[in-house]
Amino acid sequence: MLTRLFPALHVSLSSLLSPELMHVSISLHSPSVFTCPTPPPSPPASLLFTQAPVQLSLYAHTSHPPPLLLSLFHSRLGMAALGGLPTLPQGLTYDDVLLIPQRSPVRSRKAVNTSTHLSRNIRLKIPIVASNMDTVCEDKTAVTMAREGGIGILHRFCSIEEQCAMVRKVKRAQSFLIEDPRMILSSATKTEALEELNWSGRKGGVSCLMVVDDFTSRRLCGVLSKSDLVFASDSDLIGTLMTPVKRMVVSTNTSITLEEARELMHMKRTNNIPLLGPKGELLYLITQSDILKLTGNRNATLDSRGRLIVGAAIGVKNEDHKRAAALVDAGVDVLVVDIAHGHSDLCIDMVKALKANPRTNKVDIIAGNIATAEAAQDLIDAGADGLKVGVGPGSICITRLVAGAGVPQLSAVMDCARVAKKHGVPCIADGGVKTAGDICKAIAAGADTVMLGNMLAGTDEAPGRALVKDGKKVKIIRGMAGFGANISKAEREKRLDEDVFNDLVPEGVEGSVPCKGPLAPILQQLVGGLRSGISYCGAHSIAEMQQHAKFVRMSGAGLRESGSHDISKL
Repeated sequence: MLTRLFPALHVSLSSLLSPELMHVSISLHSPSVFTCPTPPPSPPASLLFTQAPVQLSLYAHTSHPPPLLLSLFHSRLGMAALGGLPTLPQGLTYDDVLLIPQRSPVRSRKAVNTSTHLSRNIRLKIPIVASNMDTVCEDKTAVTMAREGGIGILHRFCSIEEQCAMVRKVKRAQSFLIEDPRMILSSATKTEALEELNWSGRKGGVSCLMVVDDFTSRRLCGVLSKSDLVFASDSDLIGTLMTPVKRMVVSTNTSITLEEARELMHMKRTNNIPLLGPKGELLYLITQSDILKLTGNRNATLDSRGRLIVGAAIGVKNEDHKRAAALVDAGVDVLVVDIAHGHSDLCIDMVKALKANPRTNKVDIIAGNIATAEAAQDLIDAGADGLKVGVGPGSICITRLVAGAGVPQLSAVMDCARVAKKHGVPCIADGGVKTAGDICKAIAAGADTVMLGNMLAGTDEAPGRALVKDGKKVKIIRGMAGFGANISKAEREKRLDEDVFNDLVPEGVEGSVPCKGPLAPILQQLVGGLRSGISYCGAHSIAEMQQHAKFVRMSGAGLRESGSHDISKL
């Protein structure tokens, strides 16, 4: 009867039976039990569908205790044995594995190179990206991220003008060549000058103003500093208070290097050098403070003009074409097409359109979020310069609960990276990272960078005010597919009505995280952990780590053993 009802299963069993497996019986959670035609008297062995039809377990009782359990999940006795049904793939996440330590030639963690690619043409000093969430990354976070060697992706839950203004603030925060220096007319008054000098776009305002005859021609007339206004009356005109251009140190060398500018400032004992065009028009400004910042922090990720790099997120609606072009005009370095289900025609078509548009194809395009090799291939074929991997792993994401869709993050990263590596397209592992060890695992699995949200929320630079909850300072964190974020977006777009509430199916939640202080020390700790992880793999760099890394699966007991235990924490 077994042969007649389960021929495929009978063949598989025949190839697995040994002299010690004397008796096989099959139970399908029903009263019927089928046995092999000639069962020997003893000892018995039973094949039980413990979670039929998903898993088969073979319990072989031999004369040597304890009983042997052979799990046959993903084997020839998987679902294929039940009539050709597909075997379910297995998904792993960071807590399921550990990196196996290997012999290491690394003598110091400082010798480990953590540089990597964010996209085809953008290289970072550290593989950390600030998530494009409105409770994580605005201009302040993006500035610190770039200064520490990473990058911040500005969220899109704001107007086009507000997002472009954030891009410009990042670009102005630390620059060797200031393309749009603060200017004032020679006919302006002291009161107007004070407003410009105290400009809120830069902490502490600006140290000086370039005086021009009009904002169209930008012909330089002189320079005005705060000290020029100390004894001036409110009605005095700037033209009478400024230092005239004939007494200033200026240059017409628009290709001047950082070292040349520093040497010129030292020789002429000046704090700023305007760069002028052939008609005396103001083109750029070099300041002493910006040169000091650049030379003092060699880890900063800079563009070709010495400015901090920054990315920005966009969606897939018609208005996002306009948003993308405006962001590129504002100076953004990379665009991130960011939707919950990146393996969709909407996302693919947007990538194609951005790459075909001469206004937007000058910057790299990253697309996501995805979780499969097929999605990676389709977006690469569309022209994506980078991929964002992760469907549902984030701490504030409930996509897997609401939609039942997703892939455990480690497996998703491995699958997408396997395809992306063939085309030289970097992958961002977005979500699910709780510790520096998780960063190591994501990188070893094939990710080129990791995107962090929860771990960076609550820092001084993160948007939002600090609140007090249960006597402790906290900041709000919320998912961009959550109820609050979508209601805020609808309200901003003036389309908040009953239909919005009825149609909204949130895939994110809101919560709070403790205030964590400055962002820079947190990044330094995470990078320190990554350096250790790379050295444990016997590598000097991320590329070597990915070649040498070996994973071992662990049980729940292994996970508990991995953390501190059997002590009372102080």
